[in-house]
Amino acid sequence: MASYRKLPSGLWQATVYMPNGRRTTETDKLKSVVKEWAGDLEMRYKRGEQFDPRAGRITVKEWRERVVASRHLEAPTIRKHASIWRTHCEEEWADWPMNAVARQEAQEWVNRLRSTRRARHKGRATGDADADVPFLSAATVHEAVFLMTSLYKAGMNAHPPIITRNPFAALDLPRIEPQPVQFYEREEARALYEAAGRSSRRARLLIELGMDVGLRPGEIYGLHTDRMDWKRNLIEVTRVMTRDGLREYPKSRMSHRTVPARKELMEQIAKELGAGRKWAGACTCRKVLPDGTTLPGKGPCKGLVFPAPGGGPIDDGNFRDRVWNPAVAAAGIRRFPPKIMRHTAASHLVQDGVPLYEVQHLLGHESPATTQKYAHLAPDAHEKIRDSWKRREGS
Repeated sequence: MASYRKLPSGLWQATVYMPNGRRTTETDKLKSVVKEWAGDLEMRYKRGEQFDPRAGRITVKEWRERVVASRHLEAPTIRKHASIWRTHCEEEWADWPMNAVARQEAQEWVNRLRSTRRARHKGRATGDADADVPFLSAATVHEAVFLMTSLYKAGMNAHPPIITRNPFAALDLPRIEPQPVQFYEREEARALYEAAGRSSRRARLLIELGMDVGLRPGEIYGLHTDRMDWKRNLIEVTRVMTRDGLREYPKSRMSHRTVPARKELMEQIAKELGAGRKWAGACTCRKVLPDGTTLPGKGPCKGLVFPAPGGGPIDDGNFRDRVWNPAVAAAGIRRFPPKIMRHTAASHLVQDGVPLYEVQHLLGHESPATTQKYAHLAPDAHEKIRDSWKRREGS
């Protein structure tokens, strides 16, 4: 049976004897927390599970290093998690033993994050040092908590487990407010085409394809001519150009898809490529493998539909500075990043009455809920409400 006592410090301590006769303890400000810990541990022992609570004394930093080493994640995901850990988690939790973190400390940390100013804006404010500096977004707070939760889930699922509970589960988190769908109106899109075309015909074709079909920028940059069906005006989307190289496998099951393109646009792209549209050689792009390792490239790849000026793959940052931002400025339209092409394509199609189901498959959305954000743009979205108003006016 577990025993409980209140320490001179005011903390509560629970003591449980392990099957080997040794005892283990847990301390917390709340008696209910240590009782829950003790009850869970005793049930594990009754079920015959092998569990040594002392394994939970490993620090959060040490455990994270072990978890990262055992996982096979893509390079962008690894970089993102490392940035979140370094910026929001490491200073707070690195030296804590895994089994020492209680829910109360976790919630207090979340509350501090909610009132934290964004580091990248420090020093940019005028007058009051904090007046113009925004707080961390709700999404950023959620990402930091998700990272800590994933570490504790890994600890609970280890064999044998090193901890029995996740103090970061079911915390009170800030609400992520829905963001309005942004897209270019048709006249803005036409102005952008013309502005981009004045500097590069191929840049205009790239942007038109993005605005028509809704490919992700990386999917456009990774297009090769062997995936262009010139006869049927179809494009098979299988490759994605990333910062680390060409990824020759889709982001998800739905991302691997075949999409239609306008006949006129396909003819213009084929004309621009000339004899290159019949390329059937081996891709020489630098590649990134599923385990995160990279294979070096072998010079400019002749199979790219939209290569950079030097013949290699387009770098997203370079494309923005060299082509996209100057064209947006010249067109005199609202400034958005290149991914607005995808939102524009979806928005225009839905406004034209294309069913959401078809738009979902065109864009490669895994979940219908992702496409649902465009539903309000459908021509009949509010038809019954407007009909009701007309009947009232006529009565």
